[in-house]
Amino acid sequence: MTNDQRPEKFNGNSRVDKTDVDGKTLTADEILALAGRHLQEKRNLGPKTTRKSRSHATMPQPTEQEILAIKEKNIRARQKIIKKKPNLQVPEQLSTADSSLEKQPTTKESNQATLIKGSAWLSVGNMVSRVLGVVYLIPWMAMLGSYGTRANGLFNQGYTIYAIFLAIATFGIPAAISKVVAELAAKNDVYRSRQLTRQSMALGIVLGIVFGLILYFAAPALSNDNADVIPVLHSLAPAVAIFPLMSMIRGLFQGHQLMSISAMSQVVEQIARVVYMLVMAVIVLKADPDNWTGVVVQSTFAAFIGAIFSMLVLMWGWVKYRHILSRPVLHSVKHEKARTLSLVLNILKESWPFIIIGSAITLFQAVDQYSFFSIMNHFFSVSKSDLLEKFSLFSANPNKLIMIIVPFSTSIATTALPMLSGSKAALTYETIQDQLKQVLKLFSLIMLPSVLGMYAIAEPLYKMFYPIEASNQEGIYMLQYSTILALVFSLFMLLAFVLQALSEVKIVMKAFFVGIIIKIVLQIPLIRYFEGMGALMTSVIGMFISILYMLDFLQKVYGVSFSMIGKELWQMFMASALMAIVAYIIVFAMDNFIFPMDTKFSVTVTTFSAVLIGGALLIITYLRMGLGDELLGRRMRYIPKILQPKR
Repeated sequence: MTNDQRPEKFNGNSRVDKTDVDGKTLTADEILALAGRHLQEKRNLGPKTTRKSRSHATMPQPTEQEILAIKEKNIRARQKIIKKKPNLQVPEQLSTADSSLEKQPTTKESNQATLIKGSAWLSVGNMVSRVLGVVYLIPWMAMLGSYGTRANGLFNQGYTIYAIFLAIATFGIPAAISKVVAELAAKNDVYRSRQLTRQSMALGIVLGIVFGLILYFAAPALSNDNADVIPVLHSLAPAVAIFPLMSMIRGLFQGHQLMSISAMSQVVEQIARVVYMLVMAVIVLKADPDNWTGVVVQSTFAAFIGAIFSMLVLMWGWVKYRHILSRPVLHSVKHEKARTLSLVLNILKESWPFIIIGSAITLFQAVDQYSFFSIMNHFFSVSKSDLLEKFSLFSANPNKLIMIIVPFSTSIATTALPMLSGSKAALTYETIQDQLKQVLKLFSLIMLPSVLGMYAIAEPLYKMFYPIEASNQEGIYMLQYSTILALVFSLFMLLAFVLQALSEVKIVMKAFFVGIIIKIVLQIPLIRYFEGMGALMTSVIGMFISILYMLDFLQKVYGVSFSMIGKELWQMFMASALMAIVAYIIVFAMDNFIFPMDTKFSVTVTTFSAVLIGGALLIITYLRMGLGDELLGRRMRYIPKILQPKR
């Protein structure tokens, strides 16, 4: 029976569909009850009963009690589905069928909850993986001893090239998949979503193999005339081969708002990587205590080991959520089957800007890597080993620490990406504006205390991870200045992802190229007079100009700026500044009155004391100012009354 032949009856806000069955107009519940009665009669009559003797005319009609039982069963089933999937879009006639169902959250509340929940999962996953990626430095540097700084510099040189290859190999497809999947889900286009899944995974396999081979054979040309870099790049080629497919699958999970699986895969990846690094460092140094380059090679090969374990977690997640990721097409598909080449080209068209967006920080660091050594050799007479140590002090050492907090912004952006894409597809301007405001507020809420806090405890934090030696003071200055760099890096990444989600690709590209050109122009004079600090200064200036360009566009087109959250922003800054001052006082007092920061034990105790006390003060201040509502929402009622904000 077609839709035109189906009588409809409206009851309030609910629509009740009825269908003609043997000359009688019945609802779906009545049909189910009738079918149940027929089945029961069939069992009672036995197998010998003829079809004719069981005609509808002789069968009694379902009683009102049976119909009510079916209705109650259907209502319970709907309640169970809505409870498990609160964000599921339920047809109006189902959502309003029973007045006893709880009222669902509004779109605004649901979007905010999704943003915070998704950001929390990705932030925790990124934070844990980044912390694990830095904590290994303590035993790793201790085992390498006097070779530690040079080894870290060599490690960073290999990883910078590796990160660029990953960005090119994945072609930005994971983030694009997240965006496109969200748009298809908003349109309920299951067919094209499945096509996108198949083709993107096949593309990931091809891209991984191609770029893994390119990295392996191009290693001598990419080594910057440093023979030690070649085996490091060879060891990273297998990771490049497997990483694109892994990233594609993560993008699918994120597009379906399954952030927990993506976060878990990151954590497991880092655990496996760190364990392999430390075990192999012990084995290599035991065989040859001076083979520090061999330790670096094994440490970079650990990226491949971590990727394997990450894939295992993603496979488990795929099995668990296959009903979401591989939903069957329940209706006839009117679209023509998309050709493979056409679909791949559409994916690449959506994703190519993410190469620039995703690797912007790495590209800024690559400018330093390929210009710092030549500029320094031109103006100064410095040995190769001393240059490598200077490079490590301004690039490798602080970069590993600030990258603990930078991923917070990318977590917020990655979560907001599919949400903004869905809003863009639905053309809801007010929703876009509200979500942009929430994104800026959440960014400020997290990044301001992170940056100011790291600046305050820079001295014990640096000494905790790196050897306590004469070069510490220079490294501490570099770390303090790098916290400013962390803030501009984070804000650039956030704005770039947001604009990409809104399909404003040209703005992001213009902003990036303006910023990196400014950095390249200033590179020679600032390195000439400030050496490593000059390279950091050029990055801050270039990124800051890019940020101003993007913020100006958001203000003009979407009416969104930080001034919209001026009051909350000032409160966040004051709370963060208070926390940073208290943390700095704790560091100063412990260094001068309890024990000096000249041992690993003393700097570790000092760091954790400042973090715990400062963090507790920040949380209390946030709650008293009412800023906790942004993170906790309705759960604020569980907070003790003494910490509740004044209304």
